[in-house]
Amino acid sequence: HKLIQHPLPIKPPGFTESTKQPTLHLTKKEMKRQRKRRRAERQRDIQDKQAAGLLPPPEPRLTLSNFMKVLGDEATLNPSQMEQKVMEQINARKLKHERMNEERKLSKEQRSEKRKRKLAEDTSNSFVGLHVALFLVKDMSHTYHRTKVDLNAQQNGITGGVLECSCPKLALVIAEGGPKAIKRYVRLMTVRMKWRGENFHGESDDDDDDDIEEEEEVAQVLPGGEGTTSTSTTTTKTQKFNPNNSCELVWAGMGTKRMFHNFSFQSCATSEAARKVLEARGVAHFWDQVLVHASGRAEEFHFKLGGDDDDDDDGGEKRGMMEVSEE
Repeated sequence: HKLIQHPLPIKPPGFTESTKQPTLHLTKKEMKRQRKRRRAERQRDIQDKQAAGLLPPPEPRLTLSNFMKVLGDEATLNPSQMEQKVMEQINARKLKHERMNEERKLSKEQRSEKRKRKLAEDTSNSFVGLHVALFLVKDMSHTYHRTKVDLNAQQNGITGGVLECSCPKLALVIAEGGPKAIKRYVRLMTVRMKWRGENFHGESDDDDDDDIEEEEEVAQVLPGGEGTTSTSTTTTKTQKFNPNNSCELVWAGMGTKRMFHNFSFQSCATSEAARKVLEARGVAHFWDQVLVHASGRAEEFHFKLGGDDDDDDDGGEKRGMMEVSEE
């Protein structure tokens, strides 16, 4: 007889016994079908218990339109008393409905926690990814703009910051976050924000209840209270809006990882100092990109390409970035 030797099975590297089973996600149609089936089974159990005498039969649901048909002769003999009984049942159903709604109502802390869960996104997931947006703002000195930009970044879990430069006079806003958070932030910066202060004290955002709560939080942070008519005059005297202010979306795309740990504000005197700040974070190309974007408006910002100046006597270095024109 021949000896048959069976080799012992060798487990592959990284194999574990407790392999996590994949989660089965149902579609909306399947979830509705299962919910309908569960409700039907629950109702069937109640009917079986009522047929067996374990539960009392339910009272007929009376309304002003059907009580004559349901009660029959009893309603004909004493209609006033039957109508009073119907109204009591209607009021009892209404009170029960309102009580159930009040029990399900979330508290202020629970609403805040639910909103945080709704806004939270896992950017480490390859399917979600990290999204980045760059904005060019001419003037970020107003308290309203600074407060709202910072508050929305914290609420949406956005990292990055605002880098203000004195020469040339501009501000770079960097936003890193999930796709939904960046989408909301882009809409804030390009649509909702009142950069020139138009109808600031007489108009509110037309989004949803979350934006109304956000406006209240901004009003609490701003000087002058809740932004009422009596206090708005004092705020306007202390700080006015720039009528020539504007904000532009320079670039929006995907990133590999977060380059910032939080959202902060920083000011620099020159363009070179601002570039060094971003170079320490590994995103110096963000500043170059903003300057290249702003080069189409040289009359407003008064800067030009470093290698295109024919009157440059010292033969400056051609870095491919913008330099302040010496006029």
